[in-house]
Amino acid sequence: DNIPYTATMLPIIAALSRDLGIEPYVLYFGLLTGATLGGNITPVGASANIAGIGLLRKEGYEVKNSDFFKIGIPFTIVAVLAGYIYIWLVWRP
Repeated sequence: DNIPYTATMLPIIAALSRDLGIEPYVLYFGLLTGATLGGNITPVGASANIAGIGLLRKEGYEVKNSDFFKIGIPFTIVAVLAGYIYIWLVWRP
C-alpha cells in the first residue's frame, strides 16, 4: 500500500538529502508523485482499489484493467497537476 511505503520512505529521504547536502523538497515531491500515480492509475496500486473492485465483482460487475485505466489515468493527471500547483504555490523553497 502506498501510505505505509510513503511513511517508511520519509526518514530515508531525510537522511539521503542530509548526506548529499541537498534540500529534500525535490525528493519529497518525487515520493508524493510516485505514491499518487501508483495508487490512482493501477487497480492494485491501493487497498481501496482492490476493495472497491472486489465489491463491484461481488455485485456482478466486471472491471477490466482497460476500463480502470480509462478513468484512472485522466483522474490522476488532473489530481497530480492540481497537487503540483498547490504545492508550488504554498511551499515554494
